[in-house]
Order: sequence, then structure tokens, then C-alpha cells
Amino acid sequence: MRDSGIAHALRGIREKEALLGHPVVGQTWESFVLETLITAAPDGTEAHYYRTSNGTEVDLLLTLPGGELWAIEVKRTMAPKIERGFHSACADLNPRKGFYVYPGTERFPLDDRTEVIGVIELAKAF
Repeated sequence: MRDSGIAHALRGIREKEALLGHPVVGQTWESFVLETLITAAPDGTEAHYYRTSNGTEVDLLLTLPGGELWAIEVKRTMAPKIERGFHSACADLNPRKGFYVYPGTERFPLDDRTEVIGVIELAKAF
């Protein structure tokens, strides 16, 4: 389901507190972020999901017009931590930029290749 609001309504989730305690909150947060970023990206941007059989994974790969590659990890946590699979994917793909999108508002480096950022700020970065 691409629309997180519809997904919540179909599950009968009507209140914020009910959503925050529901097991679907992480999945619908990720869907919301992906849809927001794909919509905000410039025309001609290609969006992909990347996963290999050994667990190497990137939630969203964006190839911007001109060929610049961005790797984006999305997690609904206030304690950002890059998993091994994202590191491996970035080593394989060598993206120009790496982002970890979380529900916070602060922006800071997580490591030498990945920046922690909120969804609104990243959507404005295109």
C-alpha cells in the first residue's frame, strides 16, 4: 500500500496514539518517506529498491538526472544506526550521497559516507 493514510484507515487506526503503538507504524513510516522523496525528486529521477541474496540492502536508490546516485535508508527510530547491509550496498554501488532518514529534525553525519536527516529536509535538498 503506497498511501500510509489509507493503510491506517483500512486498519481502523484513527488516533495518533493508536498508530504509535501499532506494529504497522514502522512499515507505513517507511512508505510515507519513500513516497515523499520520490514525489519531491526532480523529473527524470529513477527510483529503485536494492537487495542481494546475502542481505545487502538499500531502501531507496535514487539516480538523479545527470546520473548522481543517492542511497537512502529509512528507519523510524531516534537512535540512528547503519546496518551492515547498507554499508555493503554502499561499498558495492558507491553512491555520491548516503542518507539515513529518521523522524527527527536534526541533521548530522552518522559516518564518513552517511548523513542523518529528516524527511522534510531531505525532500528540500533536491
